[in-house]
Amino acid sequence: MKIHGDWLPEEMRCFRAIEDIFRRTCLRHGYGEVRTPVIEKLHWFTGAGILSPDLMHKVYTFLDWDGWSGERVVLRPDNTVPVCRLFSEYYVRAGRARLFYVEDVFRYDEEQKTGGRHCQMGVELLGNFPSAHVRDVEVLVLLFDFLREINLPGAHLVLSHAGILRAYLKTLKLSREEEEDAFDLLMEGRMQELRKFCADRCGLSASGGLSRLLELRGAKASFLANLKSLGNASPKFTAAVSELGKIAHLLETLGYSFEINAGIRKDLTYYTGVMFDVYAGDVLVGGGGRYDNLLEKFTGGKVGGSGFSLYVEPLMEMVGDVAEASAVPAIRLVVDFERQDEVAEALKAAGVLRKKGLSVALSSKADRGAAPPPMGKVGKGKDGYLLIAQSGRKREKFPLPLKSLSSLLSFWGVKP
Repeated sequence: MKIHGDWLPEEMRCFRAIEDIFRRTCLRHGYGEVRTPVIEKLHWFTGAGILSPDLMHKVYTFLDWDGWSGERVVLRPDNTVPVCRLFSEYYVRAGRARLFYVEDVFRYDEEQKTGGRHCQMGVELLGNFPSAHVRDVEVLVLLFDFLREINLPGAHLVLSHAGILRAYLKTLKLSREEEEDAFDLLMEGRMQELRKFCADRCGLSASGGLSRLLELRGAKASFLANLKSLGNASPKFTAAVSELGKIAHLLETLGYSFEINAGIRKDLTYYTGVMFDVYAGDVLVGGGGRYDNLLEKFTGGKVGGSGFSLYVEPLMEMVGDVAEASAVPAIRLVVDFERQDEVAEALKAAGVLRKKGLSVALSSKADRGAAPPPMGKVGKGKDGYLLIAQSGRKREKFPLPLKSLSSLLSFWGVKP
């Protein structure tokens, strides 16, 4: 299934099936659904540490005029920021909130010269916990449960920590301006340039250490001991690796598999703790992490959060069978629309079948190319009106109005 900006009925069926599974999973975990405006204030996204410079080039922004003055607004490019703003207005007194959403974001794709709507579904667990890593694991368990429910082929999780690379850059003793330049290269995924940048300013050993850090991969919590040796005895580097180890250990104890990769990069620079990407094979289908400073921009106080978002379009392309499994059986009845009595009987029969959970559409003989193929025709017999049911080459007559449906549904091979 190829997903474009427009979603046709078969794509909507797939979306609704995935959305229904996601919603049920979130509700089982105690999360409530929210919805935020499509248009938000631009300054909520332009604050330091919210969107990367690369992502800022992809947003749709314009002036919302109010008389002779106006305010710069934006089509929502991210869902976490609006949910944090919502938390600050409605939940800050409660101190915690478990929220989920199924919302669109709007971004321009510079490589493909395309833009528009991209659907995401995600969760945000907001509020301070005695152990922040437990909050992170709660979010990850929900994610794993959803991936299991939709049976995503080749699904796997890649873990990292925002503090690892930040702390490593600190050990290189760069100037503040150089450190910001290095961080921008990291956020934009320009790893070759970043290695050269470090080599030019700090020597080949610094560049080599960065390369080893970016290339190391592991699938066990115990692997993180190898990372600690690359931190140049930095306390912040050691603390970030240790915290990631707690999360990895908990996930291992619960029986979940994952990969550890310190080289994860994000367009959203507000992450401060664990970060993760979700893949189906080689395709990125989502990601998330912890953000300890983002809510402070709205609440004025220290409030932490963890969450993730999943990209609906690639999910729809990969789990189309979910829609097929949840599809409502479709029936098409042929009727002569010039004969009002036949139309009335056909509508009554359709109503009975719909109450059983079937999808029923009426059509005329002229609709030869309509889908699904006709499974019955309404006509007049000697003793009244009949539904002449069709199944392959077989035909059988059923008196109208329909009373017992079991024999008709059995003839069609349909389970309501």
